[in-house]
Amino acid sequence: MVQRGLAIMDITFSTAAPVYHGDEPALVFGAVAGGERVQCTISAEALRDHLGAASSREDDLRRAFDNHRAAIERAAEQLLTSVARKPVMLRSGYFRFSENLPASVHTHRQMDSTGHDAPSPPEPALPEQTPSADQLRAERDTHGAG
Repeated sequence: MVQRGLAIMDITFSTAAPVYHGDEPALVFGAVAGGERVQCTISAEALRDHLGAASSREDDLRRAFDNHRAAIERAAEQLLTSVARKPVMLRSGYFRFSENLPASVHTHRQMDSTGHDAPSPPEPALPEQTPSADQLRAERDTHGAG
């Protein structure tokens, strides 16, 4: 029986802006893993569903990428370590169970039966506050006793 462990690999990411691919909406960014250039891709769906992109438009995807670049690179690093210098694709399913996301964006969007965003539930109504006796006296004194 041969036991395989994960080798420690030096992984660095390019600081260049990611490249938008509109045919399958995604952003592609580069890494160097173990001395070899590797292509990393994150899908528009992952950026929308888990990282706050408002749409699949290029500027929305880039904004979400920039806002969460560190988490995206951590996720890519985990995958690069496990696949040993092969291109990686970060899809929505990876982030659904990932611990690489800040709590503020670790959400799954609600969809309606047609696959579109479901409307947000209404905010709960705040209970009306009953004025205190002091507030009632102050209002009576201000407006005069009727």
